[in-house]
Amino acid sequence: MQNPKGLQHIELKAKLLNLIDSDRYRTGDKILPEVELSKELSVSRAALRKVLDELQNEGYIRRAQGSGTVLLKKRTKYNITLSSFGSAAETISGYKVLSTDFFKINEIIAGEKYARLLEVEPDDRLLDLERIRSLDGTPAFYTHNVLVKSRIDYHENLYAEIANSLSMTMGWHVEECEASIHFCTADEDLAQKLNVPPGATLLRVEEIARRKDGLPLDYSLDYFFADMFVFKITRRKK
Repeated sequence: MQNPKGLQHIELKAKLLNLIDSDRYRTGDKILPEVELSKELSVSRAALRKVLDELQNEGYIRRAQGSGTVLLKKRTKYNITLSSFGSAAETISGYKVLSTDFFKINEIIAGEKYARLLEVEPDDRLLDLERIRSLDGTPAFYTHNVLVKSRIDYHENLYAEIANSLSMTMGWHVEECEASIHFCTADEDLAQKLNVPPGATLLRVEEIARRKDGLPLDYSLDYFFADMFVFKITRRKK
């Protein structure tokens, strides 16, 4: 997936979004004029203007000659409670503003790593899926699922069902999910996919979904923007 924007543009947009998201500004406030912003961020006014135009098109700011730049909205913070079965990514799919920007599926051989994680033989065939998801039109997280094909119930065409529903495990008798959440930084590949500068802070959610008999169905790695999501864990007494 190619990123048409240069690294300087990506880094500058990230800096500006962090600036308007900070306590320094409230919705309705005027932000610094271009001249002062360019000095503070050590960039040319031409480069700054391109990013400001993009933020205006996305509805974050309103620019008018003679009256300055007004902050219209900040990035939404999504509070996600991981109490239901299924992956964190599918929990978020309940939001109407969620869309899929990129989707790829391949069959792979398990190998030693996935054989250990999914309790299969190294030469078993698995389904490898990648998606990039957006919230409010802005890339928000990248998800990578590896599924045990032989353990999935489907009607006629598995690939068509996945492509149409994009519901990886919710409908496939998931009874238990193990999840771990850690901070990480974006490498060059993730940075390009999510349109962020390399080194940007992400939340890495690693999960294994299991059937009633305890066998794993799905191993997933999801990378979320750390400043867009708050994950809460719900625990109940058995």
